[in-house]
Amino acid sequence: MFTKIKHLDRLLDQEWPLLILLLILVILRVPNFFEPYWYGDEGIYLTIGHALRHGAVMYLNIIDHKTPLIYFLAMVTEQNSFRLINLIFSLFSTVAFYHLALILFKKIKLVFASSLVFLLLTTLPALEGNIPNAELIVISFSLWSLLLLFHTRLFKDLADNPILAALSKFLDNTHDLILYILAGILFGLAILTKVPAIFELGIALFLGWLLLWKSFNKNNFFLTSWRILAILLPVILVVAASIIYFWGRGALQAYLDYGLLYNFKYVQNWGLPFTNKFLLLAFTLPGKFALSTVLILLLSALYKFKKITLNFAFILAWFFLSLFASLLSNRNYPHYFIQLVPSSSLLIIYLISKIKKLELALGLFSLLLLTGIFVLLKFGFYPTFSYYQRFADYALGKIDQTTYYQQFDFLMTDNYQVAKIISQSDDDYLFIWGTNPVLYALTQKMPIGRFTVSFHIKDFAAQTETLNDFKNKQPQFAVVMDNEEDLPGLNEYLYQNYIVNANFEHFSLWMKMVD
Repeated sequence: MFTKIKHLDRLLDQEWPLLILLLILVILRVPNFFEPYWYGDEGIYLTIGHALRHGAVMYLNIIDHKTPLIYFLAMVTEQNSFRLINLIFSLFSTVAFYHLALILFKKIKLVFASSLVFLLLTTLPALEGNIPNAELIVISFSLWSLLLLFHTRLFKDLADNPILAALSKFLDNTHDLILYILAGILFGLAILTKVPAIFELGIALFLGWLLLWKSFNKNNFFLTSWRILAILLPVILVVAASIIYFWGRGALQAYLDYGLLYNFKYVQNWGLPFTNKFLLLAFTLPGKFALSTVLILLLSALYKFKKITLNFAFILAWFFLSLFASLLSNRNYPHYFIQLVPSSSLLIIYLISKIKKLELALGLFSLLLLTGIFVLLKFGFYPTFSYYQRFADYALGKIDQTTYYQQFDFLMTDNYQVAKIISQSDDDYLFIWGTNPVLYALTQKMPIGRFTVSFHIKDFAAQTETLNDFKNKQPQFAVVMDNEEDLPGLNEYLYQNYIVNANFEHFSLWMKMVD
């Protein structure tokens, strides 16, 4: 009895800081549920989710360029349900990160500090943590995958950690294979949320590589290969299952073109804000791959010769792999760097603990490298204090809802006014020429064709297709954004078949003429 009480007391000592963190997370996310429909990517997710609920086939009837899971998660009736899903994933991410840090640091103060850094960076608006972007879903799957792997002999054989020895021995005899399979499934789901998640899988391969590097022999080779295969095979099966699903829906080629292969085009069509030839080479896909490989091999050698610890090798390798993932397209969008947050949070706290001088030097170099990349890409954080300040003003009645909404985006007043008109229509469809996908989500209407925004129409040279879809569907309402260049043939068709219902500050609303 005394032993059980002692174990319970130890468990409470470890878990009460996590409960505080989860409470902080929930409090910080309260304003998320009072935001208007304003964020473009979220508008696209919700628009596609609405279309999927009404029978559309992803990639065949409606298109975006991410893998499918984020759109299926967006098959909810309104924005706050999607925000609730985001909150749930954030809670699970924090739980997984906390327990991963507990294995790496063991000291509660360091665990709490790193978890707090993680929580803030994934929750505050600075990196768009308030928005349900795919990266927040990806890191949840990845963290749980890594946590499972840390409780198998793959990690135990590397770490020789006496704390994990008894647990690993138990798992090796009973559930080790199950943990490998579950980790692989979660990695697969991460990839089906966004392709750059494949770099998270790279950290599992790195652990296997370290085990081979540490002690290479015939038995170790076959044992490690079996473990890696037990992780990789479920990943392949999950992706294969998605291919079979879309094949069954008659959308296999569309899935390959837009869900998987389009990412190769996406990562190559972004101009960089500098002209230095060496830097341009370093930011190419082969350049980033070469630099990452050199750094991974360097870490492997340093670990092999006991110059750095396993924990540091793991954290820094994870940092470089997630940095590669964040920079895959070289875009400076803040939410892309959320994938870098878990390893960065661990690295920052690791550097303030008692470590070797070489580890300190390598860690500081890595953070300076990240800072230099931010400067080169002209990266900027979203404002955080003003986000909570305006919510406080709104909650206290200092500003009204219209003023509060308008501070998120210049289209808000127009969108909410026109939505009252459009929502009265029984027509399921709406045509928007321009970039205003949140209006689809706000009005619960579907696009007339495969595309939710004009820049996708231009990317796929689908102007004629879009105009034909508009003529075929003939929705009751059409919105033409003022800041959008003309769609050939659109104005002529509008003047013949539609009348201007209202002119707003940023767009005009057209209504179909009654026959």
